[in-house]
Amino acid sequence: MGSIIVGICIFFSMAFIGLWLKKRMLNKYRFFSAYADYLRYASEKIGYERMPVSELNRTFRSECSEFVELLLKKQEPSIGLSAAEISSVKDYLDSIGRSDADTQVGSLQAKYSEIKGFLDKEGAKWKKDASLYFKLMVLAGIALFIILV
Repeated sequence: MGSIIVGICIFFSMAFIGLWLKKRMLNKYRFFSAYADYLRYASEKIGYERMPVSELNRTFRSECSEFVELLLKKQEPSIGLSAAEISSVKDYLDSIGRSDADTQVGSLQAKYSEIKGFLDKEGAKWKKDASLYFKLMVLAGIALFIILV
């Protein structure tokens, strides 16, 4: 009877780890998607309305709270980004508004194209791998349950 309880606990622990991995990868995808949305929004607002960067940052809305917090310089995201990725995003966000509007719009559109290409290539991989990791962890939990019982 004790081994069944331990097996069930291990199964649910493995499933939880799988869910955690899946959520982490999907949050990374949402972060870069919000980054791309911000770049598109910024290029439109700077190009057409000549909106100042401080107002631009205040008015941008996104479902990804980690990106908005990074944008407003409240805190760094804790969603599994590497230090190099965080540094790259922060450096680019800090450089917005330091040149004339036309040059800035061109830079924003180029960066948007780069991030959008990255999302198209890596995003499908992240979504597929997130689901795969969850399924593998559930299978590992079932295997461990069977071994213990």
